[in-house]
Amino acid sequence: MKKLITIFLPFIILSFFQGFTDPVDSFGDSGDKFSKKISEKTLGDESIFQPSYYLSKSKMFERIDELQLALFYMKIAGALSPDNPEISEKMSDLKSKIDIKSGDSFEKGRKFYNQNRFEEARIQFLTALRYKPDHDSAIDYLKNNLIPKEYILYSPKKDDSLKSISEKFYKDPGLDFLITYFNDLGTDAEPVPGQPLKLPVLEPDFNQTAIDIRQKIIAAKDFLEKKRYQEVVDLTDKILKNDRSNKVAIDLRNEAFYQAGTRLSHQEKHFEALNMFNKITPGYKNIDKVLQDAIHKEFLKAELLLKENKYEASIQLAEKILSHDPSNRATKDLINTAHCQHGRSLLIRKKYAEALKILDETDPANDCADKIRSAVQKAITSQAESHYLRGVKYFLNEELQNAIKEWEKTLELNPSHDKAKKNIKNAKSLLEKLKKVN
Repeated sequence: MKKLITIFLPFIILSFFQGFTDPVDSFGDSGDKFSKKISEKTLGDESIFQPSYYLSKSKMFERIDELQLALFYMKIAGALSPDNPEISEKMSDLKSKIDIKSGDSFEKGRKFYNQNRFEEARIQFLTALRYKPDHDSAIDYLKNNLIPKEYILYSPKKDDSLKSISEKFYKDPGLDFLITYFNDLGTDAEPVPGQPLKLPVLEPDFNQTAIDIRQKIIAAKDFLEKKRYQEVVDLTDKILKNDRSNKVAIDLRNEAFYQAGTRLSHQEKHFEALNMFNKITPGYKNIDKVLQDAIHKEFLKAELLLKENKYEASIQLAEKILSHDPSNRATKDLINTAHCQHGRSLLIRKKYAEALKILDETDPANDCADKIRSAVQKAITSQAESHYLRGVKYFLNEELQNAIKEWEKTLELNPSHDKAKKNIKNAKSLLEKLKKVN
């Protein structure tokens, strides 16, 4: 029996593609395009009998979030290679992913429903059905809680399909599942000529939302090709407002920010680029590396400014880097080094107060700052003592005014210099007595 299955399996698969297109048709335009491509293949095309062909198809549809189509092709791959454990595992993963995504959308829909946000609830229930067309709870909400109150009876014609009826009535073949559910049809059922179907009359924005999303996706893709990134972001934001889990919209939005950021990086506008990159979903492409590259380029600029002794500009740039990457150790070290070198420069120019102020902004644990601070304090003490001795010399030469000025300079540098305080007092007292004598 097993040998017979192996022999006839290719013919079963081929007849499946040529005569039974219902499973693919149920997925809208993508399925129609695929059916057309399959019908163009010849028996001599051996690729359609290779599991790898359907695995790649499955992967492609999974990437664009068409999970039912992805599962469909995975099942074909499994039929062609029934003993392949990897295919079985991937099929199991896909089913699990479908359950999770449909479940998440359903729970969001139920939450919106309980908040009386019926249109948002409807969108989420429809999203759940897109992932899992037989999601009973979502169907129940749509049929018994959110159903339209009026129907139109339609008598199918000979060549009608559910999709053609949906296109004719709703202007969207993708809403054929509504006809299926509201008429209790099976997922692979087709209309019977002459047997009336109930077509629910929807609120104006019920099917319009799905149409609008599809049109916005197409427009966003067009804008992306034209590098009109802001328009891409504006459109995808509108889509995600109604369908937060729309993977195509999320990817388009990420790609717009990615390309915009890359362009800014090439223009050496790295911080503007970082603002773009930071809006991208974590894990998208190589975004972590791209972020670090942009930060590193700005760090090199800060380093060059430091080498040119442009301390304040270097520090300002480094602080800007830290606003994007607060844990960047190299940038923190550069700031400390810049403060130290700036403090040393001010020490050499005898701007002691400014030097101390700069050094106070360094990391308390920084050894360099401590050494320079100590050197500044010694210089202050030495300079204060120099002014004090100069004042003594003026005093001995009876130049009392000059002596007072020197001692005042001593106190500016060392406010606790007791001798300078005492001498100023004595000198001023002596000047008063001389004035009285004269």
